[in-house]
Amino acid sequence: MKIFSKIAIVLVVMNSFVFSNLLMAQEGSYPIITNSWPTNFDELDAFRTQNGSTPEGAVVSLIAALDLYTKDAAEGSKALILVLDSKNLQTDSSGKGYKGFVVNKSTLNLVDRQLQQNPLLINSYLPGSSTSNGYEPSEPPYTFTLTSNKYSGDISKGRIKLFIPSSGASSARPVTVTKNSKGVWKVSEFSSILVGVAKASNVENPADDI
Repeated sequence: MKIFSKIAIVLVVMNSFVFSNLLMAQEGSYPIITNSWPTNFDELDAFRTQNGSTPEGAVVSLIAALDLYTKDAAEGSKALILVLDSKNLQTDSSGKGYKGFVVNKSTLNLVDRQLQQNPLLINSYLPGSSTSNGYEPSEPPYTFTLTSNKYSGDISKGRIKLFIPSSGASSARPVTVTKNSKGVWKVSEFSSILVGVAKASNVENPADDI
């Protein structure tokens, strides 16, 4: 009986070791370098086409689309249609959308509300920005380094959660992406990156003059 007990203990330890290694295999770093940054819809379209074949490319394309949205809501809305997956879209017959779709109301309302409250929010995801420089990003090229953890999922299954750092937050924020039937990665959930950031330290406080 003692021999069988020892064998059972060894098997449990081995299984735990294998399971632990499988979880660790999901963790990783996903760097992406962009030589330019989109400033209009056509550039965003080309940017997404170039980068949409990888999960990290899909996340950075979302940041580019949101950045464009802060500067031009009409162009940015079309950009969001390109980078978001179908559950964030709805069909459109008004002709105001793009290729027969618009961003659904709940998603667009969330984007509008958060960006109005935090106009510098998206800048915090761009390299070079900081609270001390008013979230002013550097000029491209940009290097983004996204990460995953043991709970992120599996790229081979077409769904993964990646984390992108913000210069206004103490920890990186999650974005979930899924691969569509064409092999393009799209953003399915991104509410966490719309949470507010720390106040820029170089912004003047009117109350200081009282």
